[in-house]
Amino acid sequence: DFTSTKTISFTNVHKNRTNNKKPKPWDIENVDISYSYTKTEARNPLIEYNNVTKQRAGVGYNFAPQPKYFEPFKKIFKKTKKHWFDLVKDFNFNPIPSQVSFRADIFRQFGVIKPRSIGGDKYVIPETFDKYFTFNRNYILRWDLTHSLNIDYTALNNSVIDEPFGRLDTKAKKDTVRRNFFAGGRNTVFTQTINFSYNVPLNKFPLTDWTTLRLGYTANYQWIGASRLAVNLGNSLENGQQEEANLQLDFTRLYSKSKW
Repeated sequence: DFTSTKTISFTNVHKNRTNNKKPKPWDIENVDISYSYTKTEARNPLIEYNNVTKQRAGVGYNFAPQPKYFEPFKKIFKKTKKHWFDLVKDFNFNPIPSQVSFRADIFRQFGVIKPRSIGGDKYVIPETFDKYFTFNRNYILRWDLTHSLNIDYTALNNSVIDEPFGRLDTKAKKDTVRRNFFAGGRNTVFTQTINFSYNVPLNKFPLTDWTTLRLGYTANYQWIGASRLAVNLGNSLENGQQEEANLQLDFTRLYSKSKW
């Protein structure tokens, strides 16, 4: 029995931030890359060769600046002591997302095994292949539009790069794989979720500042591609939504309003 394994890997390679400047969307520090290569070769009295090559590559992008809220009416009502104007005075908005992230992961495995033949040349056993090529993408968008209103979006896209049978030993086969790769592959699973949350500003009014109300809405969607063994059955779709409200009443604070 003989087995040989060769491995090389680079994980989360990126440039550290070396200054105190505000991060920009185009900064190279927002990008990281990873790569790994593993090749295993094995043989024994029954197997002529059993070779497996695995390659994984990934690139990520993450931009998460500090939110900057604009409060256009704060100075106008700065000297106002009446709390009835707090809703207008504290009006704010954030024009830039709180986080924008993207990650692409590529994984390819090529395995070939050939048993030993105990007969003559006319009994040569053909090679058997075990290979697949996947291309997965992840998306994240978080945006605090105001101190009270938040949006959170996530998505996952899994796809397969279809390859011709056998080794990629001809230009036509290589061109087919290259074309399928740059087309993004054949989608197999796509899921996305979006979530809205809102803190109703009841605390801005003297009559309701002892209450807290939070509203939430979540919508999700999933698409699953048909199996290659039963394409005629079609794809699968599923979506859903969830609405929720959370109300809290602080009676201790309410009672403290009365001198009694």
